Amino acid sequence: MDEREHERFIIDREVECFVGERRHEVFVYDLSAGGCMIEAPHLELEGGTLIHLRLNHFIEAQGKIVWLAKGCAGVRFDWKLADVEVQHLGFTPRQDPFETIAPCDRLGRPLPAYQQY
Repeated sequence: MDEREHERFIIDREVECFVGERRHEVFVYDLSAGGCMIEAPHLELEGGTLIHLRLNHFIEAQGKIVWLAKGCAGVRFDWKLADVEVQHLGFTPRQDPFETIAPCDRLGRPLPAYQQY
């Protein structure tokens, strides 16, 4: 069982990453208040490397690489992001069974199945 200190959100977003003075584009898969997982196969990262991420126009995070695996890396932030920032950037997939999210009319009645011609 995966026990984490902070809730993780899937964000699947390309962001700016600064390693030293160099700017790169990396892909952030998931995000929590304390860190994230990035995909950066084109970067030669090592454990302990300091990086700065610009997650959007007003949310930035700085941290260091804590693990590496097949072009991906785990980043632990130097300071925690606010929960509202993480929730703003992320989303939580619906956990409802499909039957409960079937299309309905404005009165809540299920719509008939689409007929193919």
